[in-house]
Amino acid sequence: MPHRYDLRRMLRGATLIAAAYMACLITGCGHKPETPKVRLAFWSMWSGSEERSFLKVLRRYEETHPGIVIDNLGAIRDDTKTVRAIVAGVPPDLFTLADPLYLGPLAANGALYELDTLFRDSGLSEADFTHASLSQCRMNGTLYAMPYLVDCYALMWNKDAFRAAGLDPEQPPKSLAELADYAVRLTKRRGSDITRLGLQPLSDPYIINQVFGGRLYDPKAGKVTPMDQGNVAAMKWYRDLVERMGGYQQVNGFAAGFGQAQGTNNPFFVGQVAMMINGEWNPYWCSRYAPKLDYGVAPIPPLRPGDDRPPSTWLGGNMICIPRGAAHPKEAWDLLVWMQSDEAQLLFADAMNNVPNQRRLLDSPRLRTGADYRRKFSVFLDLADSPGGGHFPALPVSGLYSNELITARDLVLAGAKTPEQALKDVQRRVQRELDRYRSGTREAGQ
Repeated sequence: MPHRYDLRRMLRGATLIAAAYMACLITGCGHKPETPKVRLAFWSMWSGSEERSFLKVLRRYEETHPGIVIDNLGAIRDDTKTVRAIVAGVPPDLFTLADPLYLGPLAANGALYELDTLFRDSGLSEADFTHASLSQCRMNGTLYAMPYLVDCYALMWNKDAFRAAGLDPEQPPKSLAELADYAVRLTKRRGSDITRLGLQPLSDPYIINQVFGGRLYDPKAGKVTPMDQGNVAAMKWYRDLVERMGGYQQVNGFAAGFGQAQGTNNPFFVGQVAMMINGEWNPYWCSRYAPKLDYGVAPIPPLRPGDDRPPSTWLGGNMICIPRGAAHPKEAWDLLVWMQSDEAQLLFADAMNNVPNQRRLLDSPRLRTGADYRRKFSVFLDLADSPGGGHFPALPVSGLYSNELITARDLVLAGAKTPEQALKDVQRRVQRELDRYRSGTREAGQ
């Protein structure tokens, strides 16, 4: 048997070991406790393969910023869901705008962080951003969102349709008048029924306004300007074109049967339209859904042949906002800054077949070389920084304004109003609501 003294010594040793073990559990045996990670809630509009591409971007950020975890909730295509979350006081840390027309109303109602000071302090330079990529994200000169890639529009034409119509397949139209003439020649009928349209109907009536020099808003006067001469001329041109292709009822009826744009039934892919003015994602879609289609891409034709002004295009893009009430606005802003890096821009642009909003990356070989469709995609890369690019103004009444312009177009095409009458009505209604909003804002601030 051990001596009583030895037993006490053994008990004391056991006690010391136990104490040391407890201390190790508490202190981590000399290791500092792990710093809690910040979890960012990101609501994004992308779904399916696009969401998977976006998740790769977010995972890369987590790899390079180990203190951050990003929980992405995808497929948020209804911006009113985000609006309700902001109103309820439970917004995400960041969100994409599926419809950029929501930027103005959200900013006007104080729902978004103003980002100008953060932008100046971040080291980012406006000179590095493509034309209009930042101005799309501003209202009244204040920055409320950050771009993450941009969209731009160009003319695409079916070369086989050109050959069949006796047109040079390698020569797109050189002016808007020639574009209209080509569209009429390329329109086909069987009896009285249209079987192919020369030009796909424009999704937004203001896309062609840029070519005529039309402007939708005068920031100095604080007035909407749908009656601008360029806008009136653009609507007349489009009305006459639709009439020459068969008239509003026939053209609209034929277009109502078009299939989904992203898929094998795209009307351009299946020969239902010979030309279209559309965005930079189409070359990839062509390679995937219509690999045998022989087509060309060129800037939207100018108003007159030989016009030396910068080419016209219509600009859009992905806007990301930080809502008021976000739990982690600093960390959210840090992510937005990183998204302007070469790595983040190219990672997403390559996967999405969209255009970087950083000017220096427009010449990237990664986006211009490789697959055959990249050569056609390059036309969009060249257009994205054109000073001739325009975009819809961010206003508290942007949604109303856009809807009114679409209604005006339909009334003009149906022969119910002249372009002047229709656009004058737009100006009256939209300016009235804009003035009413401003008056209410001033009263609320008193």
